[in-house]
Amino acid sequence: MKPELLQNKKVLVVGLGVTGWSVVRYLQANNIPFAVADEKAPSSDEARALGDAVLYAQFDKTVFAAVDVIVLSPGVPRSHPALSAAIDNGVKVIGDIELFASAVTKPVIAVTGSNGKSTVVSWIAHILAQTEFNAVLCGNIGQPALDSISDVADVYVLELSSYQLESTESLAPLAASVLNISDDHMDRYNSLDHYAQTKRHIYNNCEYAIANRDDARTWPDSNDVSANEVTYFAIDTNAENDYRCIERDSEYLLVKGNTELLELSSSRLPGRHNRANALATVALLAPLGIKQHVLQSSINTFAGLPHRTELVAKIDHVLWYNDSKGTNIDACEKAIEAMPGPVILIAGGLGKGADFSALRDAVSKYVKALVLIGRDRQLIADALNDLASVRFCDSMNDAVQAANEIAVAGDAVLMSPACASFDMFDNFEQRGIRFCEAVQELAA
Repeated sequence: MKPELLQNKKVLVVGLGVTGWSVVRYLQANNIPFAVADEKAPSSDEARALGDAVLYAQFDKTVFAAVDVIVLSPGVPRSHPALSAAIDNGVKVIGDIELFASAVTKPVIAVTGSNGKSTVVSWIAHILAQTEFNAVLCGNIGQPALDSISDVADVYVLELSSYQLESTESLAPLAASVLNISDDHMDRYNSLDHYAQTKRHIYNNCEYAIANRDDARTWPDSNDVSANEVTYFAIDTNAENDYRCIERDSEYLLVKGNTELLELSSSRLPGRHNRANALATVALLAPLGIKQHVLQSSINTFAGLPHRTELVAKIDHVLWYNDSKGTNIDACEKAIEAMPGPVILIAGGLGKGADFSALRDAVSKYVKALVLIGRDRQLIADALNDLASVRFCDSMNDAVQAANEIAVAGDAVLMSPACASFDMFDNFEQRGIRFCEAVQELAA
């Protein structure tokens, strides 16, 4: 929605998190009056930053239904009674990405998915940094999209969550992908199909859709996409024109159809799931025409992200991995499968309504012990305790100590919680940092 369309409208910003504040700054820069609703009292500095904006300390149905446009922060569900009443009353509900879509004038590469999206967008940005393109990485990673609009940008690389896509209609990416769909955020969606459908909003108006042949829930249909072209990547299937991996002489090659493009064996990212991430990365970049030698060197030099199967230390021939960003079951499963030896798994936190029995196959094959923390640790134990020994711990330090007592040479200790972090930590980054600190204390 263009700024001029908000003039003379009653605009309400709902939620003053990181995204909400980016919306405030954008509206102020465009001289658009607005009010704010947030249930957390602002600090004195924040109150000053709001200027003349009216602040409502509660989500009130009457207030919400009396405005013309609500700009909703992604952390606030549209199912909240005050929002439902506003929608029923004809109030337009948008998010920051809808405002971004109306302001951006350069190509956008947009990525979502249950897992791997941060890795893929960061990999894309890493590759583009070796080219003539000035790429800006933003959205659900780094700084908010509205704070990232720049005259010097040649292309925007945008990570999007399902929460952001709920309130986005007019984003028109050059290339867009749903990488995968797995059981996540079931506390917010009616079903896995509802969650997948929300993710597929990313294909609306895109020019090139990049979907996962191995995951039918990522496939665009006539209701999802107006793309000129749909391209698939695949690990398990061998459709002739897909981006896919083949193995030759114990090395992995990335091919498009039968044309060899890149050699993947020198990639620094372990695991089958990262081969899928590499395929998606190259497919999403295809519309920009990146030269093959640039792709090859950049694929090899990308070191991955902190808190994503990050090797922290090797202590007494035991490898310690931080996968704090593994906040759902699918991510945890992929991290387990990527490990080089028998696994001691540190897991637990806020389960978000997930069914932990989905981990049974990976745990039975690769995990020798479970060290469980957080609110929903008993749910994990109930689902898996017949497959591996279980220890409960009340802190990350205790969990690391317990894992160290169990581990022997050749084992891998993996902290991949399969859960959100907010019961014990501010965010997954803090959880990962605490894990790394505790591991480094072992090595001291």
